[in-house]
Amino acid sequence: MLRRFALTSNVVLWLRFDRDPASDAVRYRPLPESMQPKRLEDDFTPFPLPKFDDDLGYGPVRLQNIPDIEVAKERSQRDKFTLSRVMLHDTVMGEGTAAEATEGCSDSAAVSVTETMEKEDHPTSSYATGSPLQTISPGEEDDDVMAGYAVSKDFPLIDRLYCTRSIDDLIYQFEHRPHNESRSAALADMASSLPLRSDAELLRMLESISSPFPPDGRGLNFLTVKVRKYGRPYYVSNMLLTAYVNLINAATVVLVHEQPWRLSDNPALFIQLLHFMALIKIFEPNKWFTFSDNAPSNRADYKHPTGINNSTAFWGTGEELFDFMVRLVQPGGDGAVSSVLELCSDDQLVDLLSGFCAVLPDGKATGDVFNAITRAFLQRLRGKALEPCTPKAFSTIERMYFVTVLCDAGIDELLQLLLADSSCPRGPDFFAAVARTKEAAIQQKALALLQESLDVASAKREEVAILALLESGYELLLSVRDKVAAYAFAVNNMFDYHILNSFQHCSTVAERLRDEQTSIASNIPETLRDVQAQLRTSNERRALGKTATAAQVEGNSHHTVVSARCSIRTMLSQLEYLNSVDNVFILHSSLLRTATNQLVAAVRRLSSGKDSLIVTMSCLRSISVKSVTSHDAKERTACATALDIIAYELEKGRAVLLPLSEEILLHDAGTYCDEDLMLWTVAAFFARELPLVKVHTLIHSGCTARNPYRFLKGGHNLLVSSFSLHDKEAPLLSSLYSKELKLVTHNVRLMKQVCDRKCTLNWYNPVRARFVYRRDKALFDKYHVTARNLAPGFSRGALGHDWRGLGVYTPDHSQIPYRPVPSWMLGRSEVKLGH
Repeated sequence: MLRRFALTSNVVLWLRFDRDPASDAVRYRPLPESMQPKRLEDDFTPFPLPKFDDDLGYGPVRLQNIPDIEVAKERSQRDKFTLSRVMLHDTVMGEGTAAEATEGCSDSAAVSVTETMEKEDHPTSSYATGSPLQTISPGEEDDDVMAGYAVSKDFPLIDRLYCTRSIDDLIYQFEHRPHNESRSAALADMASSLPLRSDAELLRMLESISSPFPPDGRGLNFLTVKVRKYGRPYYVSNMLLTAYVNLINAATVVLVHEQPWRLSDNPALFIQLLHFMALIKIFEPNKWFTFSDNAPSNRADYKHPTGINNSTAFWGTGEELFDFMVRLVQPGGDGAVSSVLELCSDDQLVDLLSGFCAVLPDGKATGDVFNAITRAFLQRLRGKALEPCTPKAFSTIERMYFVTVLCDAGIDELLQLLLADSSCPRGPDFFAAVARTKEAAIQQKALALLQESLDVASAKREEVAILALLESGYELLLSVRDKVAAYAFAVNNMFDYHILNSFQHCSTVAERLRDEQTSIASNIPETLRDVQAQLRTSNERRALGKTATAAQVEGNSHHTVVSARCSIRTMLSQLEYLNSVDNVFILHSSLLRTATNQLVAAVRRLSSGKDSLIVTMSCLRSISVKSVTSHDAKERTACATALDIIAYELEKGRAVLLPLSEEILLHDAGTYCDEDLMLWTVAAFFARELPLVKVHTLIHSGCTARNPYRFLKGGHNLLVSSFSLHDKEAPLLSSLYSKELKLVTHNVRLMKQVCDRKCTLNWYNPVRARFVYRRDKALFDKYHVTARNLAPGFSRGALGHDWRGLGVYTPDHSQIPYRPVPSWMLGRSEVKLGH
């Protein structure tokens, strides 16, 4: 009750007075029965599960309830079984102490108890035994569509399907039906049938599903649509990401919880699973959502309180499985070697260590794993110290030393053993590992061993061994501090000729480079500092020489002009020519990711005489490797075409080559420089010594070498200053941080490939989404065509998304059997031109 009190003429106070509670009591209404608290039964089942019934079990269910039902049933069976086992054990023990006459009976009972305990220790799934399964009998119209699946009898009101297809059938579907739907269905069938597969089948399965992933890729990167809503756009993955993640989760359940003995008993399966996890970048999930390496995504490890990235962040895929694998490798409490390492051969120990290195983002195994594996390897090596080592054993030791060097933890014991032995020549892994050291004595000894290995391989005419030694010797020569000795070694063993000759279409260039090696070497300046002063001096000498030559020609009235063939142009021998051009294009192999359009555009400018194209030997090597090993067919074709184009331009003398011998003289980083660093070494050299030439880099926009100041950080550019580019005493690569190199180097795009616009989802319109399948315009006066872009058994993309025969069980609508779509329906017409 509100009462009004006037305190003054302009102040009014309102006070509330409640009634006396005793005068008017509160009236309570009785709650209905449905709102009264209920007493829980003994067999009560909580909310996610339907009510338990003695006749029907867990009544009508949905698919998402089935795992919970399975866990609840397994738990109840385990409790009943434990109780009965305890009672049986007590009964047997009591009978054994009561009378000796029943000794045989007690022994049989004990055996039964032991067998029962063993079965409990090694459980099998309910459908592994085959008892609750019944095969679906397809109808006549189904054409045996659902032949590879079976229905469990445990669920009377719903058809719970299990995959009974062979692993050969699933692998064939994965490899020969490359659509997302069919591959996702194959992965789902593999995941559901993991407990049934043998170790050999799992090995083949892991090898097959690892095939789409290159070692330097982004793992499970299946981006389809770019969504532009707010702020930075993000990319949405397709169903393959979910299928692979579900497979990893199923493997965790099977190999960690249900069958934990399988990994410890089979090192080959252990290693193959480890390498599969490394290929899909299991611990770098941000790469799964990254479209370009220059703009890495953080969708996997960032979640905002407002709900952003809730569906993609903090999955933790594979963490439990990896921790279990680490525990299997670690030594026991007494320091004994684990059972997995004891079963591994020497080669498998190296593969195991390299797998643990490749899985982690930094490329280095953890300390306990590294120590456990290397300790086991060294124990075996010391145990065989008195036995003579075979060449294969030394090859394994070289591989192990190489992997330890990549972990920044090279083992001196292995190095001294490899340096001291002379029973067999060293292999390529040893020289690639020694290239990481900076001790002059070890480098000098390694050069002697490299010469010996090259001589032995040349005497036996082993082309594969020679190319492998040239590959590792390439790295070693670039890391040797004594440039004169490294240059002489490369020239004497004809590294330039052999490496160029191994590339497709480059044999003619290699032969001409070998024939003109003497004249090319005479044109290389003694020092690469103050190039402008040396060019000025050579021009004055040439001017005086031309005057004397002209006087001689006037005295001889009869002379003939011979047109000389253009020589192969190398960078350090053609500095005067390069100083006279306006623009220089430096090629990078990433430009050929899809097509050769930009390379052709650069080559078409060479005939003007104002532009030049520089191709380094490391770039040619990368192009050659990609033309054979790339996972993308477009990249393989583009790289093969680019080799032909570059070889033709080098033969005509329009392009400029930087061979390995000149790379040794040019670079001054003191370590091995790959293609990226060599490109920026050339760019810094032009900016410092030939500043009037405009430098353009031909690099793909998604390549990290485009931004060296962000991604090419390392021991080669420790000096940081704003004038490192023009400091004659500073190494060339020390200018990667400076702004001057950014300003004088231009990342250009000459001619973009003609292609369709990227699929971008600007906004989701729910009204428009209802009309995706519908045609709102009549084709004729009377009849309307609904969903004319769909075909039975296909998804919204029609022939590109094939759902037929993938085990999608629809009782009301029979499945359509799978028959391969003809190539003419897919638009793959092959035109054969007559000659």
